[in-house]
Amino acid sequence: MTPRLSLAPVLTIAAVMGCRGENAQKADSARGSLSPVYPSSPAINPNWNAEAGPVIVLSRGSDNDSIAVVLPEVTDSVLEGLQGEAAPIAGLSFDLFGRQGMVASATAASPIAAADTSQDCVAWPAARLRSGQSGWEVGFVSKHATAIPLDSLAGLSSADSSALAVALAQTAASLQIASDPNFRGLPFRVISAYTFRLDSTDVVVANVVRTVNEEANPRVEHLVIFGERPRGASGKYNVSYYSRSAGREESAQATDVLAVVRIGTAKRPVVVVNVANDEGSTLGLVERTAPGKWTATWHSAFTDC
Repeated sequence: MTPRLSLAPVLTIAAVMGCRGENAQKADSARGSLSPVYPSSPAINPNWNAEAGPVIVLSRGSDNDSIAVVLPEVTDSVLEGLQGEAAPIAGLSFDLFGRQGMVASATAASPIAAADTSQDCVAWPAARLRSGQSGWEVGFVSKHATAIPLDSLAGLSSADSSALAVALAQTAASLQIASDPNFRGLPFRVISAYTFRLDSTDVVVANVVRTVNEEANPRVEHLVIFGERPRGASGKYNVSYYSRSAGREESAQATDVLAVVRIGTAKRPVVVVNVANDEGSTLGLVERTAPGKWTATWHSAFTDC
């Protein structure tokens, strides 16, 4: 059984992600249909917001035009059977986003040759953009999302950076988590933090860690924290969502913020994250469902290429 990744809130580790086989069996009980390119009526991946569009695209790194096409309603078990299929994106255009906001818009895309199905891993269908734009992370079909630009901890002044790091350490220390006793009393270290504003509220999304530096068994505890406080306030944040994972240093999962956007007619703020460990990764959406409340609403199928 392939290990899965977690976007689970509060004390649950991997409750949202589960294991691949278990989640696939549950999802397979609810039948539905996708594009006619998949006539077998595969099981539906629940909780996808149709207002976010039919697909998401991800940058594949150094090649600016190469993308992975995420099929948001496809489950783990179905994706395994779609290896080698062409991406169903003919005629679509995309708005491309990064942490800095929108990078490009109305970018036409075209499928490329199907991937080699002989490799022993699961990947999203591949495609190529007619763009050449760099510096983006994730794309939505045009007109389905608008950008919320982020400020990063690294981009702040020394004084502001220090103040934010202290506030986040205080915030992490206030969490009532039943962690491994070996982590108790150890200092928190901020790996990354991104801030943005929603009306009169300052929001932060941060990765905070504690480590046990034992040579024979190094371990790390990762906390992903969503916090809010009144605009211009100082001190710790009110935690509106968090997830925790812990394990050996080489296999612990990491959550990377790709972009923050508004989706749908309600313009609901959504943080797009990639959750990865040494086995693979999954894409997820964490939405602001009410003032002071963020919820992990959807995660993609698991890929391990």
